[in-house]
Amino acid sequence: MRRNLSHIAAMAFNEPLLLEPAYARVFFCALGKEMGAGSLAVPQQAVQLDADGMQLAVTDYMAGGQRPAKSYQVKNGIAILPVSGTLVHKLGTLRPYSGMTGYDGLTARLQMAVNDPDVRGILLDIDSPGGQAAGAFDCADMIYRLREQKPVWALCNDMACSAAMLLAAACTRRLVTQTAKIGSIGVMMAHTSYEKQLAQEGVDITLIYSGQHKVDGNSIQALPAGVRADFQRRIDEARRMFVDKVALYTGLSSEAVMNTEAAVYDGQAGIDAGLADQLINAADAVEVMVSALNDSVTKENTMTVKNLTVAEAVAQENQRVMGILNCQEAKGREQLAQMLAGQPGMTVEQAKTLLAAAPVAGTDSTGDQIMGLPEAKGREQLAQMLAGQPGMTVEQAKAFLAAAPAAGAAGTGDQIMALPEAKGREQLAQALAEQPGMTVDQAKTLLAAAPVAGSASVGDQIMALPEAKGREQLAQALTEQPGMTVAQAKTLLAAAPAASQPSQETLFDRFMAQHAASAVSGGGTAGRGEEDLLMSMP
Repeated sequence: MRRNLSHIAAMAFNEPLLLEPAYARVFFCALGKEMGAGSLAVPQQAVQLDADGMQLAVTDYMAGGQRPAKSYQVKNGIAILPVSGTLVHKLGTLRPYSGMTGYDGLTARLQMAVNDPDVRGILLDIDSPGGQAAGAFDCADMIYRLREQKPVWALCNDMACSAAMLLAAACTRRLVTQTAKIGSIGVMMAHTSYEKQLAQEGVDITLIYSGQHKVDGNSIQALPAGVRADFQRRIDEARRMFVDKVALYTGLSSEAVMNTEAAVYDGQAGIDAGLADQLINAADAVEVMVSALNDSVTKENTMTVKNLTVAEAVAQENQRVMGILNCQEAKGREQLAQMLAGQPGMTVEQAKTLLAAAPVAGTDSTGDQIMGLPEAKGREQLAQMLAGQPGMTVEQAKAFLAAAPAAGAAGTGDQIMALPEAKGREQLAQALAEQPGMTVDQAKTLLAAAPVAGSASVGDQIMALPEAKGREQLAQALTEQPGMTVAQAKTLLAAAPAASQPSQETLFDRFMAQHAASAVSGGGTAGRGEEDLLMSMP
């Protein structure tokens, strides 16, 4: 194949190159030899090579066992893309003997691998000292973009310097071998001047141009200081772009990348510098990647199962709550049902049992009418009991209330037993009620000073709650609930409507039996309280 040396020279001279320094010497020795250059100078290293030295540098490099570029292949679901030799912008079919890889060709193969259904991941097998800056950043950005679709790993085998480092940085993960060289995050530029050679040969070339910078960096004149400064600015800007891209791709800070000062790291040192992730044998690279991808799939499946478990738990909780709120037993007991649904661990069956034990809330105003009767004044306790009787009419309640004595007519003993202070001190209250001449105020003082009876069990305390009155069946059910506290039972009882009371006949008979005067037997006399009560009956 015919080589277009003038095209290569145009790309190599007066343009930023991302080349590892040692390879840059070999590259320019090979190119210079083809173009007829007689020497190569490296001022920074105080190196001056003649024609023989240039040939020796090329020969030594080529004798180093450079691998031929691999063809595209897939192994265990991993597409292996070789990236070797000098990296150039547009390779096409141009292949100098020193070997080159085009950014355009690499991008095309990447896109093919991403779209290949047989490919799970992509491995860039890199052995390159770098190359042109032109096209490098676009290629790296494409790798960075495509790695979101499929994993793209880089294997430094055995060199990924400069522009090759830029491509490796854009990959998802970077593997290095023990002898790998990685780094060289910097920019260089070469300028060739034939001014002295032309003068020696008596050749005079005149440049005719328009535009102050049109012939900056031409090869027939020494590089002017102003032009050199401009070139320095350009490569400094290119380095800043290089550093920022590596920082973006790898997660390192720009300062950390800049502080490498374009150093080249060997093997483990590259990992320590944050430029690589894992040290491996090159022969194991594919298996390492396959294993990592399998682990990733396992973790994703585990997370999916966990997410499903959470979703199922939410669905079950929603089903539990709605089961309590919508059950038949909740009808007419909505407030209690809502409180039960809010109790952690309360099952639908438990809630149904408690709801069934609670009375249904009244839907009419008969109870309010009974409590509002004039006859209920002074007889509020009896009126409350009558209001809770199913089927009790206002007229019936009015008759019962009219037949009962007012609270003020009760005996002193009854008033003492009804004192709030008598609660928990019933035995003492009974004894005080039987004391001749004992007044209600005296009994109240004595009861307040007396201790309350010993604490009962939780069940007894629940049954003794004021809220349990009229809700005895529900209170009994709550005492049987494991872990039920008095405070919880009190809240639930308060939320439930009062239960039905005894029948009208039983209630009236009991009331009259309690308040009727004692029969007079031989030698016996009725108490004064009973006599007063008897005389007060209409």
